[in-house]
Amino acid sequence: MVFLLNTDFNYLQSLNCISFWRLTFVTMNEYFTAVFSKKNLNETRTSCIKCGECCRRNGPALHRDDLYLISEKILDRNRMILLRRGEPVMDNVFNRPQLLNEELIKIRARKSGTWTCFFLDQSNLCSIHNKRPRECRLLECWNPEQLINYYQTDRITRQDLIVSGSAMEELITVHEQRCSVLEIARLLKEEIEDPGKNAGKMNAMLAFDRSFREEFAKKTGTDESELLYYFGRPLGELLRPLSVFLKKNPQDFLLAD
Repeated sequence: MVFLLNTDFNYLQSLNCISFWRLTFVTMNEYFTAVFSKKNLNETRTSCIKCGECCRRNGPALHRDDLYLISEKILDRNRMILLRRGEPVMDNVFNRPQLLNEELIKIRARKSGTWTCFFLDQSNLCSIHNKRPRECRLLECWNPEQLINYYQTDRITRQDLIVSGSAMEELITVHEQRCSVLEIARLLKEEIEDPGKNAGKMNAMLAFDRSFREEFAKKTGTDESELLYYFGRPLGELLRPLSVFLKKNPQDFLLAD
């Protein structure tokens, strides 16, 4: 989708998309071919050359195959981020922007405003290489077929990680009911079409989200990185990318009940 590149680069940064192969402006195969050609003009690659390109593009989404990494504390809560249902992302397997149809959890970026995977070290190597997630194990830039066939299967959600019936589950439920990304996307779409219609409702949602996060952090001592794991990004940070998406793709606003 070239308009995303030409229109607003900061918008793409704010998406913090699922993984690098879903963030480029060409198809996955075209991207890998371009990287391969740049690095090895006269060579047929059959193994990783440790260029770090994949890790700098973004961290992987996590799957059920990766649950042991969490139970063994290789992946801590402050190393992961939740993307909630309704967030705008770029799916480059189908080469289109879309609203995420289900939540997922991924390894977050090392620094805000960048895409580099948290575990890429200063030597251009993965600091958890022997215990890296499944997507990383399947990724072969010269042969992406395995990853293409896998990347949408068995993704983990908070339901896989939060104890059923716990106070944390109750808090997450309340937050989703009052601060749904899908709901604010619906209100925003109507607001774009009819300015002023939903301003009050949207401001109330934003205020509740801010207060909820502040109170949770105060009561539990949770820092910002763990808030991103439990509740995803604040609604206020999603308004701009949602607005850009909805203005560019009004016909694609198909949200399941």
